[in-house]
Amino acid sequence: MRTLAELLANGLLLGGIYALMACGLNLIFGVMRVINFAHGEFLAFGALLGVSLVIGHGVPFLVALVLVAAAMGVFGYLLQAALIERVVDGPPIMSLLLTYSVSTILVNAGILIWGGGYRGMPGVFSGSVPVLGMNLSQARLVAFAIALGLTGLVYGFLARSMLGKAIRAVSELPEIATVSGIAAARIRYLTFGLGGMMAGAAGVLMAPMFASDPQMGARFVIKAFTVIIVGGMGSYFGALVGALLIGIVEVTGGYVLGQTFGTAILYVLMIGFLLFKPSGLFGLRVVAR
Repeated sequence: MRTLAELLANGLLLGGIYALMACGLNLIFGVMRVINFAHGEFLAFGALLGVSLVIGHGVPFLVALVLVAAAMGVFGYLLQAALIERVVDGPPIMSLLLTYSVSTILVNAGILIWGGGYRGMPGVFSGSVPVLGMNLSQARLVAFAIALGLTGLVYGFLARSMLGKAIRAVSELPEIATVSGIAAARIRYLTFGLGGMMAGAAGVLMAPMFASDPQMGARFVIKAFTVIIVGGMGSYFGALVGALLIGIVEVTGGYVLGQTFGTAILYVLMIGFLLFKPSGLFGLRVVAR
């Protein structure tokens, strides 16, 4: 019973970090209907920049988190303004190919900057903490708390602020939003920047738990896609619920079947939702044509 409780707890902790990344990806899709294959590289750059600041320059972890998140947000804003905005209204294949190309360029840029090896944050939030009779990873507890807090802040921003309401308007009723005087292009710039900031922050939070390398983005972006397919494309709340569920499935499956087969379960789950419930748990209903 204790083992099961620890598996569920560790799954929830991991899912909280996935939520921060996946909610950013889902936010971009909800506003622009762009599937951003480069989202994983924002996470990878966030992790590697975090390692460089904390380990290489002695910057406090929380300061590095703020600096990296801000830098990735600015980078996302500029990337959207310079490149991705040009294909937003084009066929979906154009944005897919563009973001995939950006992803490949960023991977190679990361290898040039940091090399192809693995980097970590030894000694940062190391050890375990006793919680309700369970020994839980300190790094996961800290990352979960920060990730869930950031995810909640973004949700509150979208729900209550004027800018957040403008983002929701462009997402849900783009034509009416434009007629109402909302600068849709500027909203898309900000949304992509916000998504990049969330992915970068998730990367920093993952750095004490996982070895970081320039190619790690591909591994985690697939999990983010699985999260939003399960939770529902375009649903922020769905991404949060889906992330927690995926975290539990991954940790439990890895314990029972081993890491390789445990990860494979995620893809089986994704295929099942695509075939039998393509709208996910909380997404818009998909109408066959």
